[in-house]
Amino acid sequence: MVGSSQPLLRSRTSRMSTPVPSVLPGSAAPPPVVLPIPSERVLTEGEIVIRNDLFTMLDGFAHDVGPRGHTAVARDVLHALGGFRSRIGEEAWLASGVPLAREHAIFGILQEDPITSHSFTRPRGYPGDAGLLDLMYGHEAVSARVASASEIGRAINAYTVNADMCESVRLRRGILAGAIDDAAARRPGASVLVVACGHLREAEVSVALREGRIGRLLATDQDENSLAVVAGYAKTISPAVEPMKLSVRDFISGKRALGTFDLVYAAGLYDYLDDRISARLTRKLFALLNPGGRAIVANFLGGRVETAYMEAYMNWSLIYRTREQIEGFAAEISEVDVASRRYFEDAVSCVGYLELERA
Repeated sequence: MVGSSQPLLRSRTSRMSTPVPSVLPGSAAPPPVVLPIPSERVLTEGEIVIRNDLFTMLDGFAHDVGPRGHTAVARDVLHALGGFRSRIGEEAWLASGVPLAREHAIFGILQEDPITSHSFTRPRGYPGDAGLLDLMYGHEAVSARVASASEIGRAINAYTVNADMCESVRLRRGILAGAIDDAAARRPGASVLVVACGHLREAEVSVALREGRIGRLLATDQDENSLAVVAGYAKTISPAVEPMKLSVRDFISGKRALGTFDLVYAAGLYDYLDDRISARLTRKLFALLNPGGRAIVANFLGGRVETAYMEAYMNWSLIYRTREQIEGFAAEISEVDVASRRYFEDAVSCVGYLELERA
Protein backbone atom coordinates (compact mmCIF):
# COMPACT_ATOMS: atom_id res chain seq x y z
CA MET A 1 0.00 0.00 0.00
CA VAL A 2 1.30 3.47 -0.80
CA GLY A 3 2.16 5.57 2.25
CA SER A 4 1.39 4.93 5.91
CA SER A 5 -1.85 3.80 7.50
CA GLN A 6 -2.29 6.88 9.70
CA PRO A 7 -5.46 8.88 8.96
CA LEU A 8 -4.82 12.54 8.15
CA LEU A 9 -7.99 14.12 6.75
CA ARG A 10 -11.44 13.47 5.38
CA SER A 11 -12.31 13.28 1.72
CA ARG A 12 -13.69 16.69 0.69
CA THR A 13 -14.77 15.69 -2.78
CA SER A 14 -18.00 17.47 -3.65
CA ARG A 15 -20.98 15.68 -5.10
CA MET A 16 -20.59 15.30 -8.84
CA SER A 17 -22.63 17.58 -11.06
CA THR A 18 -22.52 15.34 -14.14
CA PRO A 19 -26.12 14.40 -15.01
CA VAL A 20 -27.11 10.77 -14.67
CA PRO A 21 -27.90 9.21 -18.08
CA SER A 22 -31.58 8.42 -18.54
CA VAL A 23 -32.77 4.84 -18.90
CA LEU A 24 -32.42 3.79 -22.50
CA PRO A 25 -35.53 2.45 -24.24
CA GLY A 26 -36.01 -1.26 -24.79
CA SER A 27 -36.69 -4.24 -22.57
CA ALA A 28 -32.99 -4.96 -22.11
CA ALA A 29 -32.18 -1.49 -20.81
CA PRO A 30 -30.31 -1.42 -17.49
CA PRO A 31 -31.51 0.64 -14.55
CA PRO A 32 -30.20 4.19 -14.33
CA VAL A 33 -26.69 4.58 -13.00
CA VAL A 34 -26.63 5.92 -9.45
CA LEU A 35 -23.58 8.07 -9.08
CA PRO A 36 -21.52 7.25 -5.98
CA ILE A 37 -21.73 9.69 -3.11
CA PRO A 38 -18.19 10.66 -2.13
CA SER A 39 -17.11 9.04 1.09
CA GLU A 40 -16.80 11.11 4.25
CA ARG A 41 -14.57 8.53 5.91
CA VAL A 42 -11.10 9.46 7.07
CA LEU A 43 -8.50 8.83 4.40
CA THR A 44 -5.11 7.39 5.22
CA GLU A 45 -1.96 9.15 4.08
CA GLY A 46 -1.55 6.58 1.33
CA GLU A 47 -5.12 7.10 0.13
CA ILE A 48 -4.60 10.85 0.03
CA VAL A 49 -1.60 10.35 -2.22
CA ILE A 50 -3.58 8.01 -4.47
CA ARG A 51 -6.55 10.36 -4.59
CA ASN A 52 -4.49 13.44 -5.40
CA ASP A 53 -2.54 11.69 -8.17
CA LEU A 54 -5.66 10.05 -9.58
CA PHE A 55 -7.77 13.20 -9.55
CA THR A 56 -4.99 15.28 -11.09
CA MET A 57 -4.79 12.78 -13.93
CA LEU A 58 -8.56 12.53 -14.41
CA ASP A 59 -9.04 16.31 -14.15
CA GLY A 60 -6.67 16.66 -17.08
CA PHE A 61 -8.73 14.27 -19.19
CA ALA A 62 -12.02 15.95 -18.24
CA HIS A 63 -10.66 19.34 -19.31
CA ASP A 64 -9.34 17.84 -22.54
CA VAL A 65 -12.73 16.64 -23.74
CA GLY A 66 -13.59 19.82 -25.63
CA PRO A 67 -10.61 20.03 -27.99
CA ARG A 68 -10.19 16.28 -28.58
CA GLY A 69 -13.60 14.71 -28.17
CA HIS A 70 -14.97 11.92 -26.00
CA THR A 71 -13.74 9.07 -28.18
CA ALA A 72 -10.10 10.01 -27.74
CA VAL A 73 -10.53 10.84 -24.06
CA ALA A 74 -12.16 7.45 -23.36
CA ARG A 75 -9.17 5.76 -24.94
CA ASP A 76 -6.71 7.82 -22.92
CA VAL A 77 -8.58 7.28 -19.64
CA LEU A 78 -8.59 3.52 -20.17
CA HIS A 79 -4.85 3.40 -20.86
CA ALA A 80 -3.98 5.85 -18.09
CA LEU A 81 -5.96 3.88 -15.51
CA GLY A 82 -4.14 0.74 -16.60
CA GLY A 83 -0.80 2.42 -15.99
CA PHE A 84 -1.98 3.84 -12.67
CA ARG A 85 -3.06 0.39 -11.47
CA SER A 86 0.31 -1.07 -12.40
CA ARG A 87 2.14 1.72 -10.59
CA ILE A 88 0.35 1.51 -7.23
CA GLY A 89 -0.23 -2.27 -7.30
CA GLU A 90 -3.36 -4.41 -7.44
CA GLU A 91 -4.05 -4.35 -3.70
CA ALA A 92 -3.96 -0.56 -3.39
CA TRP A 93 -5.90 -0.13 -6.62
CA LEU A 94 -8.78 -2.39 -5.60
CA ALA A 95 -8.94 -1.10 -2.02
CA SER A 96 -8.54 2.61 -2.71
CA GLY A 97 -8.12 3.39 -6.39
CA VAL A 98 -11.42 1.90 -7.55
CA PRO A 99 -13.72 3.68 -5.05
CA LEU A 100 -11.83 6.95 -5.46
CA ALA A 101 -11.98 6.75 -9.26
CA ARG A 102 -15.75 6.49 -9.01
CA GLU A 103 -15.92 9.74 -7.03
CA HIS A 104 -14.53 11.73 -9.93
CA ALA A 105 -16.97 13.50 -12.27
CA ILE A 106 -15.61 11.62 -15.28
CA PHE A 107 -17.34 8.51 -13.91
CA GLY A 108 -20.73 9.98 -14.80
CA ILE A 109 -19.56 10.96 -18.27
CA LEU A 110 -18.28 7.47 -19.04
CA GLN A 111 -21.55 5.92 -17.85
CA GLU A 112 -23.25 7.42 -20.90
CA ASP A 113 -21.57 4.67 -22.92
CA PRO A 114 -24.04 1.75 -23.21
CA ILE A 115 -21.29 -0.86 -22.72
CA THR A 116 -19.88 0.79 -19.61
CA SER A 117 -23.25 1.53 -17.99
CA HIS A 118 -24.76 -1.90 -18.72
CA SER A 119 -21.76 -3.60 -17.18
CA PHE A 120 -21.74 -1.32 -14.14
CA THR A 121 -25.44 -1.65 -13.34
CA ARG A 122 -25.63 -5.45 -13.84
CA PRO A 123 -29.32 -5.49 -14.87
CA ARG A 124 -29.52 -9.28 -14.52
CA GLY A 125 -27.83 -9.21 -11.13
CA TYR A 126 -24.44 -10.62 -12.12
CA PRO A 127 -21.40 -9.42 -14.09
CA GLY A 128 -20.69 -10.13 -17.75
CA ASP A 129 -24.24 -11.07 -18.73
CA ALA A 130 -25.39 -11.91 -22.24
CA GLY A 131 -26.78 -8.42 -22.78
CA LEU A 132 -23.33 -6.97 -22.20
CA LEU A 133 -21.84 -9.43 -24.68
CA ASP A 134 -24.43 -8.37 -27.26
CA LEU A 135 -23.25 -4.79 -26.85
CA MET A 136 -19.67 -5.95 -27.33
CA TYR A 137 -20.64 -7.91 -30.44
CA GLY A 138 -22.44 -4.87 -31.83
CA HIS A 139 -25.40 -7.23 -32.23
CA GLU A 140 -28.55 -6.04 -33.96
CA ALA A 141 -30.57 -6.90 -30.83
CA VAL A 142 -29.04 -3.90 -29.05
CA SER A 143 -28.54 -1.54 -32.00
CA ALA A 144 -31.52 0.60 -30.94
CA ARG A 145 -30.04 1.01 -27.47
CA VAL A 146 -26.75 2.25 -28.85
CA ALA A 147 -28.50 4.54 -31.32
CA SER A 148 -30.61 6.08 -28.56
CA ALA A 149 -27.63 6.83 -26.33
CA SER A 150 -26.54 10.44 -25.95
CA GLU A 151 -24.10 11.94 -28.41
CA ILE A 152 -21.44 11.67 -25.73
CA GLY A 153 -22.36 8.05 -25.06
CA ARG A 154 -22.10 7.13 -28.73
CA ALA A 155 -18.73 8.87 -29.00
CA ILE A 156 -17.37 6.90 -26.03
CA ASN A 157 -18.91 3.72 -27.42
CA ALA A 158 -17.02 4.24 -30.67
CA TYR A 159 -13.88 3.53 -28.66
CA THR A 160 -15.02 0.95 -26.12
CA VAL A 161 -16.70 -1.34 -28.68
CA ASN A 162 -13.42 -1.47 -30.61
CA ALA A 163 -11.12 -1.93 -27.61
CA ASP A 164 -9.30 -5.25 -27.29
CA MET A 165 -11.62 -6.47 -24.53
CA CYS A 166 -14.57 -6.30 -26.95
CA GLU A 167 -12.60 -7.53 -29.93
CA SER A 168 -11.62 -10.64 -27.94
CA VAL A 169 -15.31 -11.37 -27.24
CA ARG A 170 -16.06 -11.13 -30.96
CA LEU A 171 -13.09 -13.33 -31.78
CA ARG A 172 -14.30 -15.83 -29.19
CA ARG A 173 -17.64 -16.02 -30.93
CA GLY A 174 -15.90 -16.93 -34.18
CA ILE A 175 -13.63 -19.47 -32.50
CA LEU A 176 -16.59 -21.25 -30.94
CA ALA A 177 -18.57 -21.27 -34.18
CA GLY A 178 -15.50 -22.74 -35.86
CA ALA A 179 -15.29 -25.45 -33.20
CA ILE A 180 -18.93 -26.41 -33.85
CA ASP A 181 -18.27 -26.62 -37.59
CA ASP A 182 -15.11 -28.65 -37.01
CA ALA A 183 -17.00 -31.11 -34.80
CA ALA A 184 -19.52 -31.65 -37.60
CA ALA A 185 -16.72 -32.16 -40.13
CA ARG A 186 -15.08 -34.78 -37.92
CA ARG A 187 -18.32 -36.56 -37.09
CA PRO A 188 -21.52 -35.94 -39.13
CA GLY A 189 -24.48 -35.39 -36.83
CA ALA A 190 -22.14 -34.39 -34.00
CA SER A 191 -23.49 -33.65 -30.53
CA VAL A 192 -22.41 -30.45 -28.77
CA LEU A 193 -22.69 -29.28 -25.15
CA VAL A 194 -22.38 -25.59 -24.33
CA VAL A 195 -21.86 -24.58 -20.69
CA ALA A 196 -22.94 -21.05 -19.66
CA CYS A 197 -24.20 -20.41 -23.19
CA GLY A 198 -25.53 -16.88 -22.71
CA HIS A 199 -27.42 -15.91 -25.87
CA LEU A 200 -25.45 -18.48 -27.88
CA ARG A 201 -24.66 -15.92 -30.59
CA GLU A 202 -22.07 -18.27 -32.13
CA ALA A 203 -25.05 -20.28 -33.39
CA GLU A 204 -25.76 -17.44 -35.81
CA VAL A 205 -22.38 -17.82 -37.52
CA SER A 206 -22.00 -21.61 -37.42
CA VAL A 207 -22.37 -22.97 -40.95
CA ALA A 208 -22.78 -26.58 -39.79
CA LEU A 209 -25.66 -25.71 -37.48
CA ARG A 210 -27.58 -23.88 -40.19
CA GLU A 211 -26.93 -26.67 -42.68
CA GLY A 212 -28.32 -29.30 -40.32
CA ARG A 213 -25.02 -31.11 -39.78
CA ILE A 214 -25.27 -30.93 -35.97
CA GLY A 215 -27.44 -33.64 -34.45
CA ARG A 216 -27.83 -32.10 -31.01
CA LEU A 217 -26.70 -28.86 -29.38
CA LEU A 218 -27.49 -28.79 -25.67
CA ALA A 219 -27.19 -25.16 -24.55
CA THR A 220 -27.09 -24.78 -20.77
CA ASP A 221 -27.19 -21.72 -18.55
CA GLN A 222 -28.63 -20.74 -15.17
CA ASP A 223 -30.12 -17.51 -16.59
CA GLU A 224 -33.66 -18.12 -17.81
CA ASN A 225 -33.65 -14.88 -19.82
CA SER A 226 -30.69 -16.14 -21.82
CA LEU A 227 -32.31 -19.54 -22.33
CA ALA A 228 -35.45 -17.85 -23.68
CA VAL A 229 -33.34 -16.24 -26.41
CA VAL A 230 -31.63 -19.55 -27.16
CA ALA A 231 -34.99 -21.32 -27.45
CA GLY A 232 -35.81 -19.13 -30.43
CA TYR A 233 -32.87 -20.59 -32.34
CA ALA A 234 -34.58 -23.97 -32.44
CA LYS A 235 -37.04 -22.37 -34.89
CA THR A 236 -34.83 -19.88 -36.71
CA ILE A 237 -31.52 -21.75 -37.02
CA SER A 238 -31.76 -25.44 -36.18
CA PRO A 239 -34.11 -27.80 -34.34
CA ALA A 240 -30.95 -29.36 -32.88
CA VAL A 241 -30.73 -26.49 -30.39
CA GLU A 242 -31.99 -27.57 -26.96
CA PRO A 243 -31.91 -25.08 -24.05
CA MET A 244 -31.61 -26.43 -20.50
CA LYS A 245 -31.26 -24.68 -17.15
CA LEU A 246 -28.13 -26.02 -15.44
CA SER A 247 -25.60 -24.49 -13.06
CA VAL A 248 -21.96 -25.26 -12.34
CA ARG A 249 -23.16 -27.07 -9.23
CA ASP A 250 -25.35 -29.29 -11.40
CA PHE A 251 -22.42 -30.29 -13.59
CA ILE A 252 -20.16 -31.01 -10.65
CA SER A 253 -22.79 -33.07 -8.84
CA GLY A 254 -23.34 -35.13 -11.99
CA LYS A 255 -26.93 -35.91 -11.01
CA ARG A 256 -28.39 -35.04 -14.41
CA ALA A 257 -28.05 -37.60 -17.19
CA LEU A 258 -27.06 -35.53 -20.21
CA GLY A 259 -25.63 -38.10 -22.59
CA THR A 260 -22.24 -37.85 -24.27
CA PHE A 261 -20.86 -35.33 -26.72
CA ASP A 262 -18.37 -34.78 -29.51
CA LEU A 263 -17.71 -31.21 -28.43
CA VAL A 264 -18.05 -29.57 -25.03
CA TYR A 265 -17.08 -25.96 -24.41
CA ALA A 266 -17.29 -23.27 -21.73
CA ALA A 267 -15.86 -19.96 -22.88
CA GLY A 268 -17.19 -17.24 -20.57
CA LEU A 269 -17.40 -19.04 -17.27
CA TYR A 270 -13.96 -19.87 -15.90
CA ASP A 271 -13.09 -16.17 -15.40
CA TYR A 272 -15.33 -16.34 -12.30
CA LEU A 273 -14.32 -19.73 -10.87
CA ASP A 274 -11.48 -20.47 -8.48
CA ASP A 275 -8.77 -22.97 -9.40
CA ARG A 276 -10.27 -25.86 -7.45
CA ILE A 277 -13.73 -25.55 -9.00
CA SER A 278 -12.20 -24.96 -12.44
CA ALA A 279 -10.23 -28.21 -12.29
CA ARG A 280 -13.18 -30.19 -10.97
CA LEU A 281 -15.55 -28.82 -13.60
CA THR A 282 -13.07 -29.56 -16.39
CA ARG A 283 -12.80 -33.16 -15.23
CA LYS A 284 -16.60 -33.50 -15.18
CA LEU A 285 -16.97 -31.99 -18.66
CA PHE A 286 -14.16 -34.12 -20.08
CA ALA A 287 -15.95 -37.23 -18.80
CA LEU A 288 -18.96 -36.33 -20.97
CA LEU A 289 -16.93 -36.62 -24.19
CA ASN A 290 -17.17 -39.44 -26.67
CA PRO A 291 -13.84 -41.01 -27.70
CA GLY A 292 -12.21 -38.50 -30.04
CA GLY A 293 -14.40 -35.72 -28.66
CA ARG A 294 -12.94 -32.37 -27.67
CA ALA A 295 -13.41 -30.03 -24.73
CA ILE A 296 -12.56 -26.33 -25.00
CA VAL A 297 -12.32 -24.02 -21.99
CA ALA A 298 -11.15 -20.41 -21.98
CA ASN A 299 -10.05 -17.66 -19.61
CA PHE A 300 -9.03 -14.02 -19.90
CA LEU A 301 -5.27 -13.51 -19.62
CA GLY A 302 -3.66 -11.22 -17.07
CA GLY A 303 -1.66 -8.07 -17.69
CA ARG A 304 -4.34 -6.35 -19.76
CA VAL A 305 -4.43 -2.55 -19.82
CA GLU A 306 -8.25 -2.64 -19.83
CA THR A 307 -8.44 -4.28 -16.39
CA ALA A 308 -8.46 -1.05 -14.36
CA TYR A 309 -11.21 0.53 -16.47
CA MET A 310 -13.29 -2.63 -16.22
CA GLU A 311 -12.92 -2.76 -12.43
CA ALA A 312 -13.52 0.93 -11.75
CA TYR A 313 -16.04 2.03 -14.35
CA MET A 314 -17.62 -1.24 -15.54
CA ASN A 315 -17.89 -2.89 -12.10
CA TRP A 316 -16.48 -5.98 -13.80
CA SER A 317 -13.79 -8.00 -12.02
CA LEU A 318 -12.47 -11.24 -13.48
CA ILE A 319 -10.02 -13.91 -12.38
CA TYR A 320 -7.19 -13.38 -14.84
CA ARG A 321 -4.86 -16.29 -15.49
CA THR A 322 -1.59 -17.21 -17.15
CA ARG A 323 -1.07 -19.94 -19.73
CA GLU A 324 0.20 -22.26 -17.01
CA GLN A 325 -2.88 -21.65 -14.89
CA ILE A 326 -5.22 -22.27 -17.82
CA GLU A 327 -3.42 -25.50 -18.65
CA GLY A 328 -3.82 -26.36 -14.96
CA PHE A 329 -7.59 -26.73 -15.53
CA ALA A 330 -6.77 -30.29 -16.66
CA ALA A 331 -4.98 -31.15 -13.41
CA GLU A 332 -7.58 -33.74 -12.35
CA ILE A 333 -7.66 -35.55 -15.71
CA SER A 334 -5.43 -38.59 -16.22
CA GLU A 335 -2.92 -38.22 -19.04
CA VAL A 336 -3.89 -41.71 -20.16
CA ASP A 337 -7.32 -40.38 -21.12
CA VAL A 338 -6.02 -37.41 -23.11
CA ALA A 339 -5.25 -38.10 -26.78
CA SER A 340 -4.01 -34.55 -27.38
CA ARG A 341 -3.97 -31.13 -25.79
CA ARG A 342 -3.53 -27.71 -27.31
CA TYR A 343 -3.19 -24.23 -25.88
CA PHE A 344 -3.80 -21.19 -28.05
CA GLU A 345 -4.69 -17.51 -27.77
CA ASP A 346 -6.87 -15.20 -29.79
CA ALA A 347 -5.44 -12.68 -32.23
CA VAL A 348 -5.21 -9.92 -29.61
CA SER A 349 -3.76 -12.18 -26.87
CA CYS A 350 -6.67 -11.37 -24.59
CA VAL A 351 -8.10 -14.85 -24.02
CA GLY A 352 -6.29 -18.16 -23.66
CA TYR A 353 -7.90 -21.46 -24.72
CA LEU A 354 -7.24 -25.03 -23.66
CA GLU A 355 -8.43 -27.80 -25.97
CA LEU A 356 -8.41 -31.41 -24.76
CA GLU A 357 -9.16 -34.42 -26.96
CA ARG A 358 -10.38 -37.61 -25.32
CA ALA A 359 -8.58 -40.85 -26.17
